[in-house]
Amino acid sequence: MVWMLVTDLCPACGHELTQKSRALLLLSGIAMLVVSVPITLRAYVWPLAILLAATGLYLVLWSVFGKGRWCRRCKKFPVSKKLVG
Repeated sequence: MVWMLVTDLCPACGHELTQKSRALLLLSGIAMLVVSVPITLRAYVWPLAILLAATGLYLVLWSVFGKGRWCRRCKKFPVSKKLVG
């Protein structure tokens, strides 16, 4: 994994934010969502499909709204105020 330091600070704790590749996060999230669809056809693996879909959706949202940034100290990813409100 390649990590790049970003000069932005976490709004919650003031620690420096790290940056993940937004393209890789988005691609991974979409792949997890696509894989979860055929899994739902089997009744005995529904929990796996739900877990894959939730994780994929989380990664897509993190790459789009959180811009791939997160705080190592408080484990949060800040969301841009312009996108939310």
